Amino acid sequence: MQLSPITIESTSIISQNEPESDTTKLQQSIQALGNYLKELREQKDNEVSAAEHESVIARLTLAIGQAGIEEMLTLYDCRDEEISIGQQTYRRKHKASKTYQSSLGPVRLERHVYSNRKKDGDGKCVCPLELQAGIIEGYWTENAASNCAWLLAHLTPQETEEALLKVGMMNPSRSSLDRLPKALLGKWDEQIVTHSNAMTSDEKIPDDAVSMAVSLDGVMVCMKSLKDGKTKGTEWREASCGSISFFDKEGERLSTTQYGRMPEHKKKTLKSLLQSHTENALGKMPKLKLVHIADGAQDNWTFFDEEMPYGTQITDYFHACQYLKKAFDAAYAKDKFKAKNKYDEYKVILRDNENGVEKVLRALRYQKDKFKSNDDIKTAVTYFTNNQHRMNYAQAKENNLPIGSGIVEATCKSLVSQRLKRSGMSWQINGGQSILTLRSLVKSQRFDTAWPSIISRYKSEIIGHGNVVKLFG
Repeated sequence: MQLSPITIESTSIISQNEPESDTTKLQQSIQALGNYLKELREQKDNEVSAAEHESVIARLTLAIGQAGIEEMLTLYDCRDEEISIGQQTYRRKHKASKTYQSSLGPVRLERHVYSNRKKDGDGKCVCPLELQAGIIEGYWTENAASNCAWLLAHLTPQETEEALLKVGMMNPSRSSLDRLPKALLGKWDEQIVTHSNAMTSDEKIPDDAVSMAVSLDGVMVCMKSLKDGKTKGTEWREASCGSISFFDKEGERLSTTQYGRMPEHKKKTLKSLLQSHTENALGKMPKLKLVHIADGAQDNWTFFDEEMPYGTQITDYFHACQYLKKAFDAAYAKDKFKAKNKYDEYKVILRDNENGVEKVLRALRYQKDKFKSNDDIKTAVTYFTNNQHRMNYAQAKENNLPIGSGIVEATCKSLVSQRLKRSGMSWQINGGQSILTLRSLVKSQRFDTAWPSIISRYKSEIIGHGNVVKLFG
C-alpha cells in the first residue's frame, strides 16, 4: 500500500478524538503511533519524503505527550465536598473543561471548581488542580511558562509566537505571550531587592576571586508619554544598568551579575541592588579588593561616596580618553596628524605613568591658555580636574584591577539596546521592567534560581476533610 500525504494528515489528529470505551486518550495516541510505524514498515513503495514522515511522527509523539500531561494534571484535582485554603473554606461547585498551555502544546481536561459564599468568606471560586499543579495565570503549566519567559527575554512576543509555531510544540497567542512577563514579574519585582539578596546569599563567589568591580551607567530608552492614562506620544528617558564582576589575581574576569532598571529617580532601586550585593559579597569574602568604576557623572560618584565609601574609585579610562581626544583635536584643528600623535602620546602617559593625570592636566591647561575660548579644551580641563583623584590607572594596572567600564557598557547594550531599542519600540515602565528583569536573570545565569520564587504565589496547599490533599511537593 502506498502511504500518501493525505493519510499522514488524517493520522496526525488522533489526539483530538475522544477515547473510546475504556481506552484512554494516552493509549489511543500510543496506538496511533504504533499503527503508523507498522504501516510504514509494511509499505513497498513510498513516495512520501522522509521529512514529511518525520513531521507526522513528531506530531504523533506530541499527541502522546499531551495525553500524558492531561492524565498527570488530573492527579492534582480534588474531589472532596469541602476544602480549606488557609483560613478560607470552599465547597465543591461543579466540574468543567478547560484548556491549558503545556510545554508540549494545549491540553484539555475536566477539573473541579470550588466556591464559598461571600458572607462567610471571600466569595471567590478556586480550582484545586490549578493551585496544586502551579498553573500560571489560569493558563500556563509551569514548564510552559518557564520556556516562554526565557524566550521572551530574548525575543518579542511576535518572534516567540513564530518560533514556537515553527518548532511545532506550543501555540500560545501573541497577546498571551505579551501578558506573561508582566504577570510573572509584576508582584515579584516589588520586592526585587529582597529576592536579589536571597539569590546572592546562596551564590558562591569564585574561589579564585581576589577583586570585585562595581559599575553603573545609563542608556536612553523610548518611553510612551502618558496623560490621564492615555498615550500622548513618546519621550526619551534614561534607563540604568549595573554590573558586579569578580576577577582573579591576573585580572581576568571570572563572572558578572547584570542588573537593568527602567527610568527611575536617582536610580534608587539599581543602587540598592548594587549596594546590597556588594555588602553580601564582602561579608562572605572580606579580603576582596573592591573597585568602583563609572564615567564622570556626578550622581554616580555621589552614590559611591555616600553609600559605599570604601574601595578604590576609578573613572573609566576610555571615557577620559574621549575628552582627551576632543581637546587635542580642537587644539590642533589645522594639523590632524599632530592632533592624533599628541592624543596617542598622552593617552599612554595617562594610563601607564605614575603621575600621568598631572602631566595630562599640564598639557591641557597649556592649550587652554592658548585657546581661551575653546569649549572642548575647557571641558576637558574641568573633567580631568574633577576626576584626577580617580585616575591612578598605572597603580590599578599594577594591581591587576580593571580601569574601564566596558562591562557595564556591554550590560547596557545587552540588556537594553538589543531588546528594548528595536525599530519603532516604545515602552511603559511595567512592561519594560518585566523584560529587563527577565534578561538580567538570564544573562546573569540566575533564571533557574529565581524561577521557584517567581511562581510561588501560584501554588497553595489544599486541605480536604482535615487531610492534606496535595499529592506532590
